Amino acid sequence: MFHDPTIVGSWPALAARLDGEAILVRWAAAEPALAGLSSVRDLLAVWAEGGADDRPDVVLTALVRLAAVDGGRDDDALLLTLHLLSGVVRTIARQLADLNPDILAVVVGELACQIRRYPWQRRPRAIAANLRAETRRAVLAELRPSSRYHPDRVEVLTATGDITRIASATAREEGEDLDVVDLLQWAVRSGVDAEDIALLIATECSRDRQHRRADQKVAAANGITTRTLYRRRNRTLTALRGVAPQYLAAVA
Repeated sequence: MFHDPTIVGSWPALAARLDGEAILVRWAAAEPALAGLSSVRDLLAVWAEGGADDRPDVVLTALVRLAAVDGGRDDDALLLTLHLLSGVVRTIARQLADLNPDILAVVVGELACQIRRYPWQRRPRAIAANLRAETRRAVLAELRPSSRYHPDRVEVLTATGDITRIASATAREEGEDLDVVDLLQWAVRSGVDAEDIALLIATECSRDRQHRRADQKVAAANGITTRTLYRRRNRTLTALRGVAPQYLAAVA
């Protein structure tokens, strides 16, 4: 949640109003997914379950429908959704901090727009991932239209060579944007070994800067042989090729 009331208003005040006016109970009458959630405490308990089941996603879907212009157009639902997605806002703002001195406000404003016009009838699943991807893409398009990927932000995100080629080769539509960072994070969540991905990124970044003997240096720094490095690198590239279409489907 946002603890600074200047971002999207006071969280304690919003929670008190939702409980005091039994707004969650009213919402539940229109959204069965919210049944049994009579207070903010109940909702946060479900939200904290994270990946334990799909209930948090179902709850978010209901809130987005309530907040969308072609749904309930409910302002409180919008504010609640923004607070619940505060982690998404902070992540995007941190990644794009060099683009604008007031990047947090920019991201919040864009996320609010994305929620209001979210096509929940056509894209009812993976809403958090979709909102994150669309918000980040829109902020980049506004603040740095000449470089949607903004590849010079952070060194580890510039993994060139094969990683970039995978991103290009697996895009389903010509010219489609694919967030390499998001793809790698998705890959880890999907079971690809995080250490292997880190090793691949180190190899690609090192090769991009040093060219010769880069692989040997990365292998030595990680206490492995170059043969092991190549084996793990090929295994990781194969795994990334496997999860990339799933990632694209989730953020489509």
